[in-house]
Amino acid sequence: MNASPSSPFFHLYMKVEEFLLTRLVPLDKPGPFFKWLFKAPILHYRLGLGWMVGKLFLVLTTTGRKSGKLRRTPLEYSYDPATDTYVIVAGWGGKTDWFRNVSADPNVEVWVGRRRFKARAERLSDAEVAAWMARTIRINPASKAIWERWGGETITDSPEALLRVAAKFPSFRLKPLEDIK
Repeated sequence: MNASPSSPFFHLYMKVEEFLLTRLVPLDKPGPFFKWLFKAPILHYRLGLGWMVGKLFLVLTTTGRKSGKLRRTPLEYSYDPATDTYVIVAGWGGKTDWFRNVSADPNVEVWVGRRRFKARAERLSDAEVAAWMARTIRINPASKAIWERWGGETITDSPEALLRVAAKFPSFRLKPLEDIK
């Protein structure tokens, strides 16, 4: 998440997200209501309002591994301005369509705020994911409770514990290759 951690909006958003992801969203699959809710940011982008949600969500466009059709998925992300890279994390242990599509074809398009670009998704190692999770927990301690629920085990100060949980959250790094006008 890229909104400023000091902003009131950041804290409100994180409280809502923590409540949803630690209490309401089913662990096996999102179900029709949450599937619809999770797709809502796409409407913002299509209406030209991506700048409103761009600090929270990007839209990832993949090629369907079976259909060959373009598939759009809004995802939370983390941005590193020093390297101009975006990190995206798969829920449900990687049993998501977007994750399977990117694994089959890492050439993707990304829409974040007012920026659109082509990218190649690079799979992160479990150690890289664990390091990213540790940094995220320092910024937003509520992330720990979310990952514990979805990872199925307690995250302790032990690097091994974080590495075990990180293995359940396959992730990719997106590096812009070419802007789309």
